[in-house]
Formats: sequence, C-alpha cells, structure tokens
Amino acid sequence: MQKSNKKEFSALKGRLREESISYRALSKDIEMSLNALNSKLNGYTPFTANEILRIANRLDLLSDEVVKYFFPSMLQNATKNNNPHYKN
Repeated sequence: MQKSNKKEFSALKGRLREESISYRALSKDIEMSLNALNSKLNGYTPFTANEILRIANRLDLLSDEVVKYFFPSMLQNATKNNNPHYKN
C-alpha cells in the first residue's frame, strides 16, 4: 500500500491536538473504526466526502477550514497560481 504525502493531514492532526480530541474519541464520534481513521490520517487511504463532512461537523469547521485541513495541496497550488510574487 503506497502512502500519500505524509504532511497532507498535519494541520488536521494539529487541530485535533489543540482541541484535545484523541483519534479514538474522534473515531467514535464519527462512527469510524480507529484503524480506518489512522489509515486515513496517515495517508494510506483517502477520506470520502461523507467522512470529511462528519469530521468537519464534529470540529465545527468553516468551509475555508475544510479546504485548509483536507485539501492543503489545492490551497497551496491556488496560492502559487494566483500570486505572481509567490516564491517557492
């Protein structure tokens, strides 16, 4: 099983730590096994739209936060493409 970019969900993991929400508690709240949640947070399997929605609701995320936490590469690409002064 190939792993996606390890940093992809680091912001989401940080948010969970900030709110003192364990992976076990989140998995229970969103009705997902702990193993499945770990696999998704570590980039082995993708989140479904329904899973993203359940996590967003649990964390009271705004739509721009959903992009930040679940689609950071999309946000980074938009920054690069829309800012002529962006330097990598």
